[in-house]
Amino acid sequence: MCPMSRESMDGKGLDLGTVKLIFDNSPEGILLFRDTTVIYANRAVSERVGWTLEQIVGEEVSKLTGLLDSAEERSALERFYSLLNESIDQDSGEYLFVKPTGEPVVMHANSYRLALAESNYLIAHLTDVTAERLAREKLRRERSAYNAIAQAALAASDLEEACQKVLEGIVESFDFDLGTFRLYNPEERTLRLAGLVGLERGETQEAVSIDDPNFIVARTARTREPFFIREISEAPESKDRLARARKLGIRALIFWPVIGSKGDLIGIINVAATGETRIEDVDREFFATLSGMLTTIIERKRTERELAESQDRFLAFANNVPGPLYIKDHESRVLFVNDYMKSRETQKAWEGKTPDQLFRENHAQRVHDEDREVIEKGPIEREQEFLDDDGGRRTYHMYKFPIFQEGKPPLIGGFSLDVTERVQAERELERAKARAEFFNDLLAHDLNNMHQGIMSSLELIIASNDCTPTLMRIAEGALTQVKRGVSLISNVMKLTQLNGGGIPLSPHDPAESLGAAIEIVKQSFPARSISVETNLESEMYCIMANHFLTDVFYNLMHNSVKNTRDDEVRITVHTSLVQNGETLRIEICDWGKGIPDYTKEKLLAGINEPTSRIGGIGLNLVRQIVDRLGG
Repeated sequence: MCPMSRESMDGKGLDLGTVKLIFDNSPEGILLFRDTTVIYANRAVSERVGWTLEQIVGEEVSKLTGLLDSAEERSALERFYSLLNESIDQDSGEYLFVKPTGEPVVMHANSYRLALAESNYLIAHLTDVTAERLAREKLRRERSAYNAIAQAALAASDLEEACQKVLEGIVESFDFDLGTFRLYNPEERTLRLAGLVGLERGETQEAVSIDDPNFIVARTARTREPFFIREISEAPESKDRLARARKLGIRALIFWPVIGSKGDLIGIINVAATGETRIEDVDREFFATLSGMLTTIIERKRTERELAESQDRFLAFANNVPGPLYIKDHESRVLFVNDYMKSRETQKAWEGKTPDQLFRENHAQRVHDEDREVIEKGPIEREQEFLDDDGGRRTYHMYKFPIFQEGKPPLIGGFSLDVTERVQAERELERAKARAEFFNDLLAHDLNNMHQGIMSSLELIIASNDCTPTLMRIAEGALTQVKRGVSLISNVMKLTQLNGGGIPLSPHDPAESLGAAIEIVKQSFPARSISVETNLESEMYCIMANHFLTDVFYNLMHNSVKNTRDDEVRITVHTSLVQNGETLRIEICDWGKGIPDYTKEKLLAGINEPTSRIGGIGLNLVRQIVDRLGG
């Protein structure tokens, strides 16, 4: 590391030249604050949020948070000041930025506080996870909507029940609050309620004429064009048309026409939100897909009374599913496959054949066993990889379920959804996580190097005889704070390891961890007389743990020493078996001044909540280790 020059300092002691050298060309965004002011940002940040570096550097954090989605702005400021004011030591989370163009960008931020030369610095590492967020949201909506369609197709006893189930699924998928589903009666030229969510019967009109000029649902039926209102206050509509919506406190609206396979109007789906929500163009594609699938369901229900037409509608539904769909009998013989399966060049004719005729011996036996499990135990789902016609790999999420018929052997149904994009997004998320961990390690390494240099200088000052008593006290205090910084970084890295998982438990002698912790505590306080009494002996117990158990003992005994005023410190560690000998109880006691009850209550608030912060980083580290050890 090059030495700091006076010209490269930020005026408070930070070498901005080194910061720029490390992070200017980083593909990940870096923001550096001194107190509440941005003193450094790299090009990656500028490109992601749509502001120039000149617009970012020198600005206050309150202006930067103005780029966030309004629902996140206040929370982001609170978390920033919690970090700045040392209420928390690090922060991590996703934030939705809105570029000046209106384009949303989701950034994952890892933020840390650094106290240096009497100034507070905050470092934020930003990773663009927009694609991952959109992929997760798209997958959540698709799965919820497909489940609603499947339930409506398989479980609904009549058309109205099917409409209600689909509407409930759509409202839940899009996080809306209200919804109606109206079916069109061509003889009456009216739209009649067939499904209702968030409203009671009587709160909305049962039938609306499609010729009524005061209803948006009627206009949607006439024009067959979807109607999206992102913010009702900005909608170019008359007050009369939106009066009912405003009375209900609605802010966003969607009206979507459901068009039949022959181009005839079937009905109108209407969903609404009373709170702030985001309606994107991708939602139009999603509604179009749902509308197409819903069309098949309604037409099939309407023609179930006529056997021949019912068969036609079922084929229409099956062949519009965007993936394989099949039905087999209880002996695994294929009765039906959709056009998707028939169109695959990698397979021949399916219908009428058993797994033994379609697959190799080992694979055929697995299919037989799986089908038997479905009939005996119920639905299953799993992921499979296949080669497509172009030789590429596609990932499908497979659902298989029993179909019970009164007085007849059960059938086996199954369908698969292409989740290749979701799987690829998850893999990219893992790669992004690995990159974030790399920069985390790099930052910790460089900070430790800086601390070591400061510690060496302070130790040389203290060892010399040239300092006045006042300067000596200042140097000793500074050395103590630097050591705290080193300890903080160490604990943060341990928390990162814990939260990252992958550290297995193994048979462990707790006496070894206790002995190691006692030695470290004594080395940390060489001027104190520390006595530790315990009934724990080597090889007395064997528990499932790992090397982090030493940190538990060390942090608790370290606090005992700090909170004991006398030079002689007495600590007892008592162990006993509880829960019929299945659990080892370890009690650590000291004779320090203790913590007042009101402070203790505040300190331990939220101790039973896994994501709540309690006390300092040491106590939080102990809590997380104990949680992972099953304590």
